[in-house]
Amino acid sequence: MTDAIISIRPKHVEDIISGKKTVEVRLKNIKLLPGSRLWVYTTLPVGKVKVSAEIDFIESLPPDEGWRKYRECISISKKEYDAYTGGRSVVVVIGLRNVKILEKEICLSTMRQYEKDFQPPQFFTKLSPERALYSAFYT
Repeated sequence: MTDAIISIRPKHVEDIISGKKTVEVRLKNIKLLPGSRLWVYTTLPVGKVKVSAEIDFIESLPPDEGWRKYRECISISKKEYDAYTGGRSVVVVIGLRNVKILEKEICLSTMRQYEKDFQPPQFFTKLSPERALYSAFYT
């Protein structure tokens, strides 16, 4: 399976950790397979990876259907969901399973020790063994 780093806002990361949020909604397709590991970069002001999860499923569907099917798992209000997905004909829902809190959080400065110019992804970035940054997650 392929690993990836995905950026998520602090409130939503806390909801993932608590189990309240088990589905992430994105506006673009994420080309990864179920079973792939997502390393969740918590955006600023936190600025670190402190949790990982496996992809359970990825589904593309109209926003209204996404809300009907997954509203209990998204952990945002209908108003927030509509503001985020407004004008889109399709959204992508990513089911999360096997969420793990890292024993040692990985901060941005540590990631930059492995890849000097590393920037947290706006969407997601694949993390393969060929990348120096991969070692930060598997040491």
